[in-house]
Amino acid sequence: IIFERRAIMFLFLKITGAFIVIATCAITGICWGAKTTYRIEELEHMQRAMTMLQNNIDFLAMPLPDALEEIGKKSYYIIANLFLKTANEMEKRKGEGGEEIWKQEVLHWQNTTYLEKQDIDAVIRFGTSIGYLDIEQQKASIILLLRYIETTLTQLQQKKIQQQKLYTSMGILGGMFIVVILL
Repeated sequence: IIFERRAIMFLFLKITGAFIVIATCAITGICWGAKTTYRIEELEHMQRAMTMLQNNIDFLAMPLPDALEEIGKKSYYIIANLFLKTANEMEKRKGEGGEEIWKQEVLHWQNTTYLEKQDIDAVIRFGTSIGYLDIEQQKASIILLLRYIETTLTQLQQKKIQQQKLYTSMGILGGMFIVVILL
């Protein structure tokens, strides 16, 4: 009787462990699949922020640090961090070029976002016109970044569903594979 209880208890522990491994791997797969969704959301927020910046430059003729600060106050918090910190640095370092400040802030900011290297590069390229007096050049830079974001969003929307299914399935199958190996 004692042997049977131990065998049942051991079997129960094996099944519980197997369930935990499969569930953990499935959750990991779901999280990997969600990265694309987060990237899409951040690109959409960046698109809104850039549109607001374009409107501030076009219609209100605001100084750049003021425009960045205003947009930072109205934006999604990850995007807001970039705009607020850049505006703050521009106020502190008035004599320096906006391009270098923007690049430095984007490089600090990139670790807090789901944007990928090519997205960060596009955001940095936008900064090449920051701080110049030529408003047309600034507007052209904003339009270029908005086009990049639009194209990227279209591509990511198509990939999103496939990647979520793929990563979730891989997580579940990976968990099952580990369970089979361990048992």
